[in-house]
Amino acid sequence: MQSNITLTLIIIDNDLEARNLFAAQLKQYGDTVRVNGSVADFGEGLKLIQSTNPAVVIMDVHDLARGVKEVKQLHSLFPHLSILVTSREKNSDWILSLMRAGAVEYLLKPLAPGDLEEALQKIGRLTLARPAIEPEKSGEIIALYNPVGGVGTTTISVNLAASLAVEGARVALIDLNFFSGDVAAFLDLDPPYTLSSVTSNTTRLDTSFLMSVMTRHSSDIYVLTEPIGVEEVSGITPEQVSRMLQFMKKTFDYLVLDTGGYLAGNNLAAFEHADYILFNTVLSLPALKNTKRYLAAIERHGFNRERLKLIVNRYIPKADIRVEDAERTLGYKVFITIPNEYSEVVGSINKGVPMVKLYPRSSVSKAVTKLAEMLKG
Repeated sequence: MQSNITLTLIIIDNDLEARNLFAAQLKQYGDTVRVNGSVADFGEGLKLIQSTNPAVVIMDVHDLARGVKEVKQLHSLFPHLSILVTSREKNSDWILSLMRAGAVEYLLKPLAPGDLEEALQKIGRLTLARPAIEPEKSGEIIALYNPVGGVGTTTISVNLAASLAVEGARVALIDLNFFSGDVAAFLDLDPPYTLSSVTSNTTRLDTSFLMSVMTRHSSDIYVLTEPIGVEEVSGITPEQVSRMLQFMKKTFDYLVLDTGGYLAGNNLAAFEHADYILFNTVLSLPALKNTKRYLAAIERHGFNRERLKLIVNRYIPKADIRVEDAERTLGYKVFITIPNEYSEVVGSINKGVPMVKLYPRSSVSKAVTKLAEMLKG
Protein backbone atom coordinates (compact mmCIF):
# COMPACT_ATOMS: atom_id res chain seq x y z
CA MET A 1 0.00 0.00 0.00
CA GLN A 2 1.46 3.33 -1.06
CA SER A 3 1.76 5.93 1.68
CA ASN A 4 1.00 8.85 -0.61
CA ILE A 5 -2.65 7.84 -1.01
CA THR A 6 -5.16 9.31 1.45
CA LEU A 7 -8.69 7.94 1.53
CA THR A 8 -11.15 10.00 3.55
CA LEU A 9 -14.32 8.44 4.91
CA ILE A 10 -17.04 8.73 7.51
CA ILE A 11 -19.04 6.07 9.38
CA ILE A 12 -22.82 6.20 9.93
CA ASP A 13 -24.00 3.49 12.34
CA ASN A 14 -26.26 3.70 15.41
CA ASP A 15 -24.23 0.90 17.02
CA LEU A 16 -21.36 2.55 18.88
CA GLU A 17 -19.48 -0.74 19.22
CA ALA A 18 -19.67 -1.28 15.44
CA ARG A 19 -18.39 2.25 14.77
CA ASN A 20 -15.47 1.72 17.11
CA LEU A 21 -14.68 -1.61 15.48
CA PHE A 22 -14.58 -0.01 12.03
CA ALA A 23 -12.34 2.76 13.29
CA ALA A 24 -9.98 0.22 14.87
CA GLN A 25 -9.81 -1.81 11.66
CA LEU A 26 -9.04 1.31 9.63
CA LYS A 27 -6.08 2.23 11.82
CA GLN A 28 -4.03 -0.53 10.17
CA TYR A 29 -3.82 1.63 7.03
CA GLY A 30 -2.02 4.43 8.88
CA ASP A 31 -1.90 7.67 6.91
CA THR A 32 -3.48 6.12 3.82
CA VAL A 33 -6.94 6.27 5.42
CA ARG A 34 -8.38 9.17 7.38
CA VAL A 35 -11.69 8.89 9.26
CA ASN A 36 -13.36 12.30 9.09
CA GLY A 37 -15.95 11.34 11.66
CA SER A 38 -18.26 8.71 13.09
CA VAL A 39 -21.95 9.42 13.79
CA ALA A 40 -25.06 7.58 14.91
CA ASP A 41 -27.76 8.74 12.49
CA PHE A 42 -28.21 9.75 8.86
CA GLY A 43 -29.01 13.39 9.55
CA GLU A 44 -25.74 13.90 11.39
CA GLY A 45 -23.93 11.96 8.69
CA LEU A 46 -25.36 14.22 5.99
CA LYS A 47 -24.03 17.29 7.75
CA LEU A 48 -20.64 15.63 8.23
CA ILE A 49 -20.42 14.75 4.53
CA GLN A 50 -21.27 18.33 3.56
CA SER A 51 -18.61 19.75 5.87
CA THR A 52 -15.75 17.27 5.29
CA ASN A 53 -16.37 16.01 1.72
CA PRO A 54 -15.18 12.40 2.23
CA ALA A 55 -14.53 9.94 -0.60
CA VAL A 56 -16.35 7.06 1.10
CA VAL A 57 -19.21 6.60 3.55
CA ILE A 58 -19.75 3.36 5.49
CA MET A 59 -23.46 3.29 6.34
CA ASP A 60 -25.43 0.70 8.28
CA VAL A 61 -28.92 -0.23 7.06
CA HIS A 62 -31.49 -2.07 9.18
CA ASP A 63 -34.65 -0.97 7.32
CA LEU A 64 -34.65 -1.63 3.57
CA ALA A 65 -37.09 1.07 2.42
CA ARG A 66 -35.39 3.73 4.51
CA GLY A 67 -31.94 2.52 3.47
CA VAL A 68 -32.80 2.68 -0.23
CA LYS A 69 -34.16 6.21 0.20
CA GLU A 70 -31.04 7.38 2.05
CA VAL A 71 -28.61 5.76 -0.40
CA LYS A 72 -30.45 7.39 -3.31
CA GLN A 73 -30.30 10.74 -1.53
CA LEU A 74 -26.56 10.45 -0.97
CA HIS A 75 -25.97 9.32 -4.53
CA SER A 76 -27.99 12.26 -5.86
CA LEU A 77 -26.40 14.90 -3.65
CA PHE A 78 -22.83 13.56 -3.82
CA PRO A 79 -22.42 11.62 -7.10
CA HIS A 80 -18.68 11.04 -6.51
CA LEU A 81 -19.24 9.52 -3.06
CA SER A 82 -18.64 5.77 -2.77
CA ILE A 83 -21.27 4.23 -0.49
CA LEU A 84 -20.49 1.02 1.43
CA VAL A 85 -23.61 -0.44 3.01
CA THR A 86 -23.42 -2.73 6.05
CA SER A 87 -26.30 -4.87 7.33
CA ARG A 88 -27.15 -8.07 9.15
CA GLU A 89 -29.67 -9.02 6.45
CA LYS A 90 -28.41 -11.82 4.19
CA ASN A 91 -31.08 -11.28 1.57
CA SER A 92 -30.63 -10.95 -2.21
CA ASP A 93 -33.54 -8.47 -2.42
CA TRP A 94 -31.75 -6.18 0.02
CA ILE A 95 -28.47 -6.47 -1.87
CA LEU A 96 -29.98 -5.77 -5.29
CA SER A 97 -32.21 -2.93 -4.08
CA LEU A 98 -29.39 -1.11 -2.31
CA MET A 99 -26.93 -1.65 -5.18
CA ARG A 100 -29.49 -0.27 -7.64
CA ALA A 101 -30.02 2.71 -5.34
CA GLY A 102 -26.33 3.58 -5.61
CA ALA A 103 -24.31 1.51 -3.12
CA VAL A 104 -21.02 0.17 -4.48
CA GLU A 105 -20.74 -2.69 -1.98
CA TYR A 106 -22.85 -4.59 0.54
CA LEU A 107 -21.02 -5.89 3.63
CA LEU A 108 -22.66 -8.50 5.83
CA LYS A 109 -22.36 -8.06 9.60
CA PRO A 110 -20.49 -9.29 11.49
CA LEU A 111 -17.68 -8.62 9.06
CA ALA A 112 -15.43 -11.55 8.21
CA PRO A 113 -11.67 -10.90 8.32
CA GLY A 114 -10.58 -8.96 5.27
CA ASP A 115 -14.10 -7.91 4.17
CA LEU A 116 -13.48 -4.22 4.76
CA GLU A 117 -10.10 -4.26 3.03
CA GLU A 118 -11.58 -6.09 0.06
CA ALA A 119 -14.44 -3.59 -0.16
CA LEU A 120 -12.05 -0.64 -0.10
CA GLN A 121 -9.98 -2.28 -2.80
CA LYS A 122 -13.08 -2.71 -4.96
CA ILE A 123 -13.75 1.00 -4.75
CA GLY A 124 -10.47 1.40 -6.54
CA ARG A 125 -9.24 4.24 -4.38
CA LEU A 126 -6.62 2.35 -2.39
CA THR A 127 -3.47 0.91 -3.95
CA LEU A 128 -2.94 -2.32 -2.07
CA ALA A 129 -0.12 -4.81 -2.32
CA ARG A 130 -1.63 -6.21 -5.52
CA PRO A 131 -3.05 -3.28 -7.45
CA ALA A 132 -5.89 -3.95 -9.85
CA ILE A 133 -4.88 -4.13 -13.51
CA GLU A 134 -6.80 -1.64 -15.57
CA PRO A 135 -8.52 -3.12 -18.62
CA GLU A 136 -6.63 -2.71 -21.88
CA LYS A 137 -8.18 -5.46 -23.98
CA SER A 138 -10.62 -5.27 -26.84
CA GLY A 139 -12.46 -8.56 -26.71
CA GLU A 140 -14.76 -10.17 -29.24
CA ILE A 141 -18.53 -10.14 -28.70
CA ILE A 142 -20.59 -13.07 -29.98
CA ALA A 143 -24.39 -12.86 -29.75
CA LEU A 144 -26.59 -15.94 -30.18
CA TYR A 145 -30.20 -15.27 -31.05
CA ASN A 146 -33.56 -16.79 -31.77
CA PRO A 147 -36.66 -14.72 -31.06
CA VAL A 148 -38.96 -17.47 -29.74
CA GLY A 149 -36.60 -19.88 -28.00
CA GLY A 150 -37.00 -23.62 -27.65
CA VAL A 151 -34.36 -24.39 -30.29
CA GLY A 152 -31.32 -24.76 -28.04
CA THR A 153 -29.85 -21.26 -28.17
CA THR A 154 -28.88 -21.31 -24.49
CA THR A 155 -27.31 -24.76 -24.90
CA ILE A 156 -25.06 -23.45 -27.66
CA SER A 157 -24.28 -20.24 -25.74
CA VAL A 158 -23.19 -22.09 -22.60
CA ASN A 159 -21.07 -24.61 -24.49
CA LEU A 160 -19.54 -22.03 -26.82
CA ALA A 161 -18.46 -19.95 -23.81
CA ALA A 162 -16.90 -23.02 -22.19
CA SER A 163 -15.15 -23.92 -25.46
CA LEU A 164 -13.64 -20.45 -25.73
CA ALA A 165 -12.43 -20.49 -22.11
CA VAL A 166 -9.20 -22.39 -22.84
CA GLU A 167 -5.52 -21.51 -22.81
CA GLY A 168 -6.05 -18.70 -20.33
CA ALA A 169 -8.75 -16.90 -22.32
CA ARG A 170 -11.08 -14.81 -20.15
CA VAL A 171 -14.67 -15.46 -21.19
CA ALA A 172 -17.91 -13.89 -19.96
CA LEU A 173 -21.34 -15.43 -20.55
CA ILE A 174 -24.18 -12.90 -20.25
CA ASP A 175 -27.86 -13.83 -20.18
CA LEU A 176 -29.63 -11.08 -22.11
CA ASN A 177 -32.82 -13.07 -22.56
CA PHE A 178 -34.73 -10.95 -20.08
CA PHE A 179 -38.04 -12.83 -20.04
CA SER A 180 -37.03 -16.48 -20.30
CA GLY A 181 -33.33 -16.63 -19.49
CA ASP A 182 -32.04 -20.07 -18.52
CA VAL A 183 -28.28 -19.67 -18.12
CA ALA A 184 -28.46 -19.89 -14.31
CA ALA A 185 -30.48 -23.12 -14.51
CA PHE A 186 -28.20 -24.63 -17.18
CA LEU A 187 -25.15 -24.05 -14.98
CA ASP A 188 -26.86 -24.80 -11.66
CA LEU A 189 -26.10 -21.32 -10.31
CA ASP A 190 -27.84 -19.22 -7.67
CA PRO A 191 -25.68 -16.09 -7.67
CA PRO A 192 -26.18 -13.20 -5.21
CA TYR A 193 -25.73 -10.67 -8.03
CA THR A 194 -27.25 -10.64 -11.51
CA LEU A 195 -27.22 -8.61 -14.72
CA SER A 196 -29.20 -5.77 -13.12
CA SER A 197 -26.44 -5.37 -10.52
CA VAL A 198 -24.19 -4.19 -13.37
CA THR A 199 -26.66 -2.30 -15.56
CA SER A 200 -27.78 -0.19 -12.58
CA ASN A 201 -24.17 0.87 -11.95
CA THR A 202 -22.84 1.51 -15.46
CA THR A 203 -22.01 5.17 -14.78
CA ARG A 204 -19.32 4.18 -12.29
CA LEU A 205 -18.37 0.73 -13.53
CA ASP A 206 -14.81 -0.39 -12.85
CA THR A 207 -12.97 -3.69 -13.09
CA SER A 208 -12.99 -4.44 -9.38
CA PHE A 209 -16.74 -3.91 -9.07
CA LEU A 210 -17.48 -5.90 -12.23
CA MET A 211 -15.49 -8.93 -11.12
CA SER A 212 -17.03 -8.78 -7.65
CA VAL A 213 -20.59 -9.22 -8.99
CA MET A 214 -19.84 -11.85 -11.64
CA THR A 215 -20.01 -15.54 -10.77
CA ARG A 216 -17.19 -17.84 -11.84
CA HIS A 217 -18.38 -21.28 -12.91
CA SER A 218 -16.30 -24.44 -12.56
CA SER A 219 -15.91 -24.44 -16.36
CA ASP A 220 -13.79 -21.25 -16.01
CA ILE A 221 -16.39 -18.91 -17.49
CA TYR A 222 -17.57 -15.75 -15.72
CA VAL A 223 -21.35 -15.47 -15.68
CA LEU A 224 -23.92 -12.69 -15.44
CA THR A 225 -27.32 -14.34 -15.11
CA GLU A 226 -30.73 -12.96 -15.94
CA PRO A 227 -32.44 -10.65 -13.38
CA ILE A 228 -34.14 -12.52 -10.54
CA GLY A 229 -37.44 -10.64 -10.76
CA VAL A 230 -39.32 -9.97 -14.01
CA GLU A 231 -40.07 -6.46 -12.75
CA GLU A 232 -36.34 -5.68 -12.75
CA VAL A 233 -36.24 -6.01 -16.54
CA SER A 234 -38.14 -2.76 -17.10
CA GLY A 235 -35.30 -0.81 -15.51
CA ILE A 236 -32.66 -2.10 -17.95
CA THR A 237 -32.20 0.23 -20.92
CA PRO A 238 -30.39 -0.11 -24.25
CA GLU A 239 -28.00 2.64 -23.14
CA GLN A 240 -27.08 0.64 -20.03
CA VAL A 241 -26.54 -2.52 -22.08
CA SER A 242 -24.37 -0.58 -24.51
CA ARG A 243 -22.23 0.94 -21.74
CA MET A 244 -21.84 -2.41 -20.05
CA LEU A 245 -20.68 -4.17 -23.22
CA GLN A 246 -18.28 -1.35 -24.12
CA PHE A 247 -16.61 -1.73 -20.75
CA MET A 248 -16.70 -5.52 -20.56
CA LYS A 249 -15.02 -6.03 -23.93
CA LYS A 250 -12.00 -4.24 -22.44
CA THR A 251 -11.94 -6.74 -19.57
CA PHE A 252 -12.66 -10.05 -21.33
CA ASP A 253 -11.27 -11.81 -24.38
CA TYR A 254 -14.73 -13.04 -25.38
CA LEU A 255 -18.27 -12.05 -24.43
CA VAL A 256 -20.94 -14.61 -25.31
CA LEU A 257 -24.46 -13.13 -25.23
CA ASP A 258 -27.49 -15.40 -24.93
CA THR A 259 -30.35 -13.35 -26.39
CA GLY A 260 -33.98 -13.83 -27.33
CA GLY A 261 -37.29 -12.02 -27.69
CA TYR A 262 -38.25 -9.03 -29.80
CA LEU A 263 -35.86 -7.57 -32.35
CA ALA A 264 -35.79 -4.22 -30.61
CA GLY A 265 -34.40 -2.28 -27.67
CA ASN A 266 -31.79 -4.16 -25.68
CA ASN A 267 -31.31 -6.85 -28.32
CA LEU A 268 -30.48 -4.27 -30.98
CA ALA A 269 -28.12 -2.53 -28.54
CA ALA A 270 -26.33 -5.85 -28.02
CA PHE A 271 -26.17 -6.57 -31.75
CA GLU A 272 -24.64 -3.14 -32.42
CA HIS A 273 -21.58 -4.18 -30.41
CA ALA A 274 -21.45 -7.81 -31.58
CA ASP A 275 -18.68 -8.98 -33.89
CA TYR A 276 -20.89 -11.95 -34.78
CA ILE A 277 -24.65 -12.48 -34.57
CA LEU A 278 -25.30 -16.22 -34.69
CA PHE A 279 -28.92 -16.91 -35.62
CA ASN A 280 -29.81 -20.35 -34.31
CA THR A 281 -32.59 -22.42 -35.86
CA VAL A 282 -33.71 -26.00 -36.56
CA LEU A 283 -34.80 -27.75 -39.76
CA SER A 284 -38.57 -27.58 -39.42
CA LEU A 285 -41.02 -25.67 -41.61
CA PRO A 286 -42.33 -23.35 -38.85
CA ALA A 287 -38.81 -22.61 -37.61
CA LEU A 288 -37.48 -21.88 -41.10
CA LYS A 289 -40.45 -19.63 -41.90
CA ASN A 290 -39.76 -17.58 -38.79
CA THR A 291 -36.03 -17.60 -39.46
CA LYS A 292 -36.54 -16.13 -42.93
CA ARG A 293 -38.63 -13.29 -41.52
CA TYR A 294 -36.11 -12.44 -38.84
CA LEU A 295 -33.01 -12.70 -41.01
CA ALA A 296 -34.57 -10.17 -43.37
CA ALA A 297 -35.52 -7.92 -40.43
CA ILE A 298 -32.01 -8.06 -38.97
CA GLU A 299 -30.57 -7.06 -42.34
CA ARG A 300 -33.02 -4.14 -42.55
CA HIS A 301 -31.58 -2.91 -39.26
CA GLY A 302 -28.22 -2.61 -41.00
CA PHE A 303 -26.43 -5.79 -39.88
CA ASN A 304 -24.63 -7.27 -42.87
CA ARG A 305 -23.96 -10.88 -43.70
CA GLU A 306 -20.35 -10.68 -42.62
CA ARG A 307 -21.58 -10.45 -39.04
CA LEU A 308 -24.80 -12.47 -39.37
CA LYS A 309 -24.26 -16.24 -39.43
CA LEU A 310 -26.77 -19.09 -39.59
CA ILE A 311 -26.52 -22.09 -37.26
CA VAL A 312 -28.65 -25.22 -37.61
CA ASN A 313 -29.10 -26.98 -34.29
CA ARG A 314 -30.38 -30.51 -33.56
CA TYR A 315 -29.29 -31.53 -37.03
CA ILE A 316 -30.25 -35.01 -38.25
CA PRO A 317 -28.60 -35.85 -41.61
CA LYS A 318 -31.44 -38.02 -42.91
CA ALA A 319 -34.29 -35.68 -41.89
CA ASP A 320 -37.01 -34.67 -44.38
CA ILE A 321 -35.59 -31.15 -44.73
CA ARG A 322 -31.97 -31.03 -45.84
CA VAL A 323 -29.40 -28.30 -45.24
CA GLU A 324 -29.44 -27.52 -48.97
CA ASP A 325 -33.22 -26.99 -48.81
CA ALA A 326 -32.84 -24.56 -45.89
CA GLU A 327 -30.06 -22.63 -47.64
CA ARG A 328 -32.14 -22.29 -50.79
CA THR A 329 -35.21 -21.15 -48.83
CA LEU A 330 -33.36 -18.67 -46.61
CA GLY A 331 -30.79 -17.39 -49.07
CA TYR A 332 -28.08 -18.02 -46.47
CA LYS A 333 -25.27 -20.52 -46.27
CA VAL A 334 -25.32 -22.56 -43.07
CA PHE A 335 -22.28 -21.58 -41.01
CA ILE A 336 -22.28 -24.83 -39.02
CA THR A 337 -24.60 -27.65 -37.99
CA ILE A 338 -24.87 -28.91 -34.41
CA PRO A 339 -25.96 -32.59 -34.19
CA ASN A 340 -28.96 -33.81 -32.23
CA GLU A 341 -27.95 -35.56 -28.98
CA TYR A 342 -30.95 -34.97 -26.78
CA SER A 343 -30.20 -37.29 -23.87
CA GLU A 344 -26.60 -36.10 -23.45
CA VAL A 345 -27.63 -32.45 -23.61
CA VAL A 346 -30.35 -32.96 -20.99
CA GLY A 347 -27.87 -34.86 -18.82
CA SER A 348 -25.38 -31.99 -18.93
CA ILE A 349 -28.10 -29.48 -18.03
CA ASN A 350 -29.27 -31.59 -15.09
CA LYS A 351 -25.69 -31.76 -13.80
CA GLY A 352 -25.03 -28.05 -14.39
CA VAL A 353 -21.94 -28.82 -16.49
CA PRO A 354 -21.48 -27.82 -20.16
CA MET A 355 -21.46 -30.67 -22.68
CA VAL A 356 -17.94 -29.78 -23.83
CA LYS A 357 -16.68 -30.46 -20.30
CA LEU A 358 -18.93 -33.38 -19.35
CA TYR A 359 -18.91 -35.25 -22.67
CA PRO A 360 -15.96 -33.80 -24.63
CA ARG A 361 -16.00 -36.63 -27.20
CA SER A 362 -19.68 -36.26 -28.09
CA SER A 363 -20.62 -35.03 -31.55
CA VAL A 364 -22.27 -31.93 -30.06
CA SER A 365 -19.12 -31.06 -28.13
CA LYS A 366 -16.95 -31.54 -31.20
CA ALA A 367 -19.24 -29.33 -33.28
CA VAL A 368 -19.32 -26.52 -30.71
CA THR A 369 -15.54 -26.72 -30.32
CA LYS A 370 -15.24 -26.39 -34.09
CA LEU A 371 -17.59 -23.38 -33.96
CA ALA A 372 -15.32 -21.76 -31.36
CA GLU A 373 -12.28 -22.32 -33.58
CA MET A 374 -14.09 -20.86 -36.60
CA LEU A 375 -15.00 -17.74 -34.64
CA LYS A 376 -11.45 -17.35 -33.38
CA GLY A 377 -10.19 -17.59 -36.91
